[in-house]
Amino acid sequence: MSNVYLYCYSPSMFHFLRTKGIRYICVGINEKTGGRFWLFAKDDAVKRALDEYDASK
Repeated sequence: MSNVYLYCYSPSMFHFLRTKGIRYICVGINEKTGGRFWLFAKDDAVKRALDEYDASK
């Protein structure tokens, strides 16, 4: 079930996904680290964008 969602802890990845027009479900705070994360549905558009993000590094 964990493959259904993308927990994005990277601000640069978050901004990249947003520039692709991908909307997040919610934003939260990691209880252990205090860091912010964004939750995305891991659909085909997100998977393609992640491939593009990885290739750009």
